[in-house]
Amino acid sequence: MKIHPIVGAEILEQVDFPYPVVPIVRAHHEKWDGSGYPLGLAGETIPIGARILAAVDCLDALASDRQYRKALPLDEAMAKVVGEAGRSFDPRVVEILCRRYIELEKLANAQPSPAPPKLSTDIKVVRGVAPAAGFAESVEAPAGSKAREDSARMSAAGCQKQEIIELCRRSNGLKIEDIASLLWVRLRRPLPHDAMALYCLKSGLLVPEFVSGDNSSLFSSLRIPLGEGLSGWVAQNRKPILNGNPSVEPGYLNDPTKYSTLRSALAIPLEGPSGVAAVLALYRAAQDAFTADDLRVAEAIGSGLGIAIENAAKPKAAADAAGAK
Repeated sequence: MKIHPIVGAEILEQVDFPYPVVPIVRAHHEKWDGSGYPLGLAGETIPIGARILAAVDCLDALASDRQYRKALPLDEAMAKVVGEAGRSFDPRVVEILCRRYIELEKLANAQPSPAPPKLSTDIKVVRGVAPAAGFAESVEAPAGSKAREDSARMSAAGCQKQEIIELCRRSNGLKIEDIASLLWVRLRRPLPHDAMALYCLKSGLLVPEFVSGDNSSLFSSLRIPLGEGLSGWVAQNRKPILNGNPSVEPGYLNDPTKYSTLRSALAIPLEGPSGVAAVLALYRAAQDAFTADDLRVAEAIGSGLGIAIENAAKPKAAADAAGAK
């Protein structure tokens, strides 16, 4: 519910309106005292159109029937709006609305809603050959080909994992960033993504040890408590998430400077001997961009890497402790 002003504004940005409607839509759930959403604007930083729309929308909603309640009498609805002046609504807007709401209601009721024009769906065009559907004809895949493709993809993922683990084994001094860089390079082909983050668990917090791709600076700034947000949930429950919302990570919420443009996340726990050592999160710009097959590939490549990450973290932790002394 809280992202609908943003999504609505993004949709309307595609229309060349002759007046600034987009800021009004984006800010129509902001509140005068700054407690609204999505940006937490307050007072006169909220566009005047949005301040007017918020008060009028509330009055209209309270005075209209809903599936879950009957409409309030108009005077009672107006009294509730007045009660929110200075908190939810601009007091000056409420003052004018309170003076004129009966007059405006009469004006609205005096103008009947025009009936929508009838579409010409009942006529028949006899001229011309019926057009094709516009899709290229495709030959149905032979039975079993999908299973063979999946098997080949999983086999390739297993080989990628073995190569990474072998590199880690032969290079005793491999750092976490090196392992993550290998993952970034090796995952791009079997599992396309727009951004990747490797969050390592340290004292109950997931700390980004490696971030690359879109919105890198945003992910790099996160410190995610265990159990919170998308990656925190994965770490605590030791279960993956498929097509989660990247913007639910702690640090994005209620911070207008940290709004992710990415819409899908695939996150898996990487377990070592001591438990979850890290969370590998992949992000894409499209919604619901990852498939169940993508998850299986990620888990196939990620299995066993928690041990390598935990081993790589030991010398780093020792160096950090020595530096602190």
